[in-house]
Amino acid sequence: MKIIIYISLLFLFSFTLISAAEPNCTTTLSKLKPECNFIGKGVDKMKNFSKKNKTIDQSINNISDAVKKKINK
Repeated sequence: MKIIIYISLLFLFSFTLISAAEPNCTTTLSKLKPECNFIGKGVDKMKNFSKKNKTIDQSINNISDAVKKKINK
């Protein structure tokens, strides 16, 4: 009996983890979540940009590397 309960709980949690990976943006309240609107997505992009460019030297190196890649193409 315990094995059946464990297996059913395993399936239950596996389905909830799969469904939790994709944000549900169908209802009005869920559209206010940051992962569902363009403001939240923009903030995430800005956070990633600021992680890569913390100092002026890092940003100059990133820009020069991008320019070199474009020139070599």
